[in-house]
Amino acid sequence: MLSDPDLEVAARYNLINDRNLKPGGLGPLHIPTTFLVDAQGIVRWIDQAEDYQIRSHPDRVLDAIRSGLATA
Repeated sequence: MLSDPDLEVAARYNLINDRNLKPGGLGPLHIPTTFLVDAQGIVRWIDQAEDYQIRSHPDRVLDAIRSGLATA
């Protein structure tokens, strides 16, 4: 879990949704993204949502881990 209120980390990884939700909207928002990274620092799995209100469901993440996607 990363708290990134100024979008600094999100900008580094191109994870910013610049679309406003309405005229004068909320401005840039994070693109909800879950990364599974192995012990060597290699990204093994990525899950991204188009809707800023949706996060990866824990069961989806656990399924990726169990299926071996997140292992070396």
